[in-house]
Amino acid sequence: MEPELMEKLENPGEASESWADLFEAALDTFDYENPVRGQILEGEIIQIDEDSVLVDIGAKRDAIVPRKDLDRLDEELRQSISQGDQIPVYVMRTAKIGGELLVSINRGLEQEDWQRAVKLLDTGEVLNLPIIGQNRGGLVVRFGRLRGFVPNSHIPDLVRNTSGDLLKQQKEEMIGDDLVVKVLEVNQKRRRLVLSSRAAQRERRLLRLKELHVDSTLSGTVVNLVDFGAFVDLGGVDGLVHISELDWSRVEHPSEVLEVGQELDVKVLDVDVERERISLSRKALLPNPWQTITAGYEVGDLVEGEITNVRNFGAFMMLPEGVEGLIHVSEIGIIVPGNPEDVVHPGDKVLARILDIETDRERISLSLSRVSKDEQLAWLERHQESDGPAPEGALEPPDEDLVEDFDAALEAERSNRPDAAPQPEAHMPPASAEDAPEADGANKAEAILESGQLESITAEEAEQDA
Repeated sequence: MEPELMEKLENPGEASESWADLFEAALDTFDYENPVRGQILEGEIIQIDEDSVLVDIGAKRDAIVPRKDLDRLDEELRQSISQGDQIPVYVMRTAKIGGELLVSINRGLEQEDWQRAVKLLDTGEVLNLPIIGQNRGGLVVRFGRLRGFVPNSHIPDLVRNTSGDLLKQQKEEMIGDDLVVKVLEVNQKRRRLVLSSRAAQRERRLLRLKELHVDSTLSGTVVNLVDFGAFVDLGGVDGLVHISELDWSRVEHPSEVLEVGQELDVKVLDVDVERERISLSRKALLPNPWQTITAGYEVGDLVEGEITNVRNFGAFMMLPEGVEGLIHVSEIGIIVPGNPEDVVHPGDKVLARILDIETDRERISLSLSRVSKDEQLAWLERHQESDGPAPEGALEPPDEDLVEDFDAALEAERSNRPDAAPQPEAHMPPASAEDAPEADGANKAEAILESGQLESITAEEAEQDA
């Protein structure tokens, strides 16, 4: 302060100016920065009245927070404000001569939210925000004291190809829920804050994908069943259990073994982060029936089962352990070439002889023609004694004369082949599957056994390959 002014203040009796003039002059000598409209300043609450709050912002005079601005604050925040609190304020109006310096607590706190939004835009962080409204273009979410906008195209939960009242209804039903979002655009000048749920879900999915490891066991929830498998939610990311990985036995549709909402343990077979795909298996965590077959069966044993599928190259039979074996067309009991459906049908209960077991390849070859009439009769008698009537769809035991005629015709047919080789006698299993008679469709049967996808090959396709 200037020495002359200090002397006048120390000796007011000698000064001609009034106290008010002297005080105003003294204020003018301090190095204050005049507040500017739109500026965000840190203030200290020095007085709380019923209709206003007085805030010290380091200016020549104290700033006033009007009642209108206080009404915009949350009730909880308004009640928590007390004298001495440090709080950001937004300069709404600078002090004119005789006027008031007005500031806004609400706008000051909004500024912190804008700064947080800019930071989230840079980091790409994902967050959950409450849905507070909807309009024609999308959803409105609460971001602190700001209102964020999520366009329709960035809301993956909306049903595709819907519009009008149906689209509006879908969005209204989402109000009150939380939405996972990621900041796309921040424009404070235009008060524009745009977010995306689709980008957030993809970001979260990628992070989750990177956390998964092949051969690990996880728990999930079945969220959808389709013809080719089941989708399981693993916590923010869905994986597919292919129909071939649902069970050791053949499954026609996933609904046979699973239902939506069911909790399920699965094993991770593969994780493709780039394509965002996860392959899972339920079968891998179930007891392997091939271990039972290896311990309980030998080549030459008789086994009963049910015909599950008939193709031009042969038929598939389900063993009691839930494993399917192949009965080649030449082992069904018809003269080649012939149609297996003339002899067996899906659902037939049959007795077969094991020709070969390949545990490492999970394959088993069976024969109906190598089961003798006496063995068939004994099998039927056992069922009649224990269960009453013969099994539904059970084949009648072959007539010995017909068997001899078949064997002779089969041998004649084989002898006409240029690559014919000596064949084992009827009703006696060959040393291995490679020694078993070969007929039309053998290549197709081999391919199907290798792939394990029986339902993907049609009879017409097999005939074309034969």
